[in-house]
Amino acid sequence: MTGMRRFSLLVLAATALPLAGCCSLARLFCGPDQSQWVSVDFRSPELAVRTFLEALRRDNATVAYECLSGRFRESLGIDESMTRLIWPKIREQNPGLHLAGYADVAAPTIDPENLDRAGVLLNVEGTEIGIHLVRQCHWEVRYRRPGDEIPAEVRNASVGRPVEDLGSLLKVELTGEESEISDVILKPLRVPHSNIDKIPLANISFAGVERTWRIDSVTTFLPNR
Repeated sequence: MTGMRRFSLLVLAATALPLAGCCSLARLFCGPDQSQWVSVDFRSPELAVRTFLEALRRDNATVAYECLSGRFRESLGIDESMTRLIWPKIREQNPGLHLAGYADVAAPTIDPENLDRAGVLLNVEGTEIGIHLVRQCHWEVRYRRPGDEIPAEVRNASVGRPVEDLGSLLKVELTGEESEISDVILKPLRVPHSNIDKIPLANISFAGVERTWRIDSVTTFLPNR
């Protein structure tokens, strides 16, 4: 998608309402927000952006890193061990982004030609910030490692992998017996479990495939002077 097309997609989104509460100048000196944290959630473009803005407001680099797509992380040159580097890199590219944590989130615009892409346009006191999102897919299995000899802090384990093709793990078939009912079939998930022979069925808390939204790029459109 070209830059002009991306911009056209974002312009269709409703712009955010003016900032409320204390003035933005005061926020420069207030430090991270200590109010109640909203849930980290990536089930929709709007929830992913809200999570990212919450992380901005609280200066939480770990959650902000989790909000980014793999491609965006690579373009920033960061990995999980370098989350603190996210702030200078993103802020350098997008002046004023640190104030966006207080912007209201409007309804996203989904690309009609690619339902796995969306855009949200924020208006931060005259500066427009475009949030471009991509929907990703991954499988995950969460389980409790059996054995009292295993330290409590590592008993709860999670294994997962990105999925490029959803059809490689899921398929949908009509039952052939009743109308308006389909079978959603999950193919086998191969889960490594080091230092234990097997995972008891009772120890598995979740197994499945999930599609979530992540931020793929951030663009600041500076106002004309």
